[in-house]
Amino acid sequence: MQELNLRYLYEAAKLGSMRAAADNLGVAVSSVSRQISQLEAEIGVGLIEHGRRTIKLTETGMLLVEHYTEQLRLNESFDAKLSDIKGLRTGRILLAIGEGFIGEPLSNLLIRFNARYPGLFVNVHMSASSNEVVRLVAEDDAHLGLVFQSSDDPRIRVLASVRQPLCAIMRIDHPLAAHKLLKLADLKPYRLCLPESSFRTRQLLQAAESSERVSLQPSLTSNSITLMKSLLSSGEFFTLLPALAVSKEVESGHFAAVPIDSTTFQDAAVQLISRLGRRLPPAPLRMLNALTTYLQASGAVIDLPEIAAGDSTDP
Repeated sequence: MQELNLRYLYEAAKLGSMRAAADNLGVAVSSVSRQISQLEAEIGVGLIEHGRRTIKLTETGMLLVEHYTEQLRLNESFDAKLSDIKGLRTGRILLAIGEGFIGEPLSNLLIRFNARYPGLFVNVHMSASSNEVVRLVAEDDAHLGLVFQSSDDPRIRVLASVRQPLCAIMRIDHPLAAHKLLKLADLKPYRLCLPESSFRTRQLLQAAESSERVSLQPSLTSNSITLMKSLLSSGEFFTLLPALAVSKEVESGHFAAVPIDSTTFQDAAVQLISRLGRRLPPAPLRMLNALTTYLQASGAVIDLPEIAAGDSTDP
């Protein structure tokens, strides 16, 4: 079996359609279809259920995809050992992060990291929500994830955690900015913009609303933190975010971040995650150290589980 045929089947199965696989691979849809047909001819049995709009694998198709996935993991393990020998002269790092972490502090970290390890390739994938970051890490599409309050997904291991309470964020001259501490009920009279329901921010808010029997109705929701920052700049809205997401704006005096008197919000955290049981290669381990420093720079106390410098396997 040719690896190219297997890769096309894998991409089509992972993304759900030949069109999506073709777009991701940068080839024509006919190429994906032809490679899968060649693989079926070679194997002698069908690998997908034909006539469907979305890809559904047959039992044999699932077996082949599992085989290919295992080969990818074995290749990564080999690359990790080879990188050990080469002393980090080469390697790649796949990092998934939420949009709220995009900004000057993270950019500076990446600039310094690249200067120190010029031979390492870093791909930063920005995701709309923490749930998407968790999925990418759990499915080995990212070595590391930087998320706000990751879910309890059993496939995920939290490598480091920084307490980062959810705050009310608004322009410095907004009426709420004059407060030192707010209660959930204090927020009701004001226009609220929030991330979409897939964001952990919304799930934490729902828990707090239930606990305190207060309901907040947003005037606008979006999957873009950048858009919400623009709305805050108008002075007409406030939102709920961890202060780390607006650290630059708070430091410059443009925004205010006011704590909220809620146990649910106070216990929230920013977390570095990887897949449970995955041995991180040396390059991602260096990035883990750099990201830990980045989180410590937020001024919070970091909870870093014991992890050997060259080993991230689980006990």
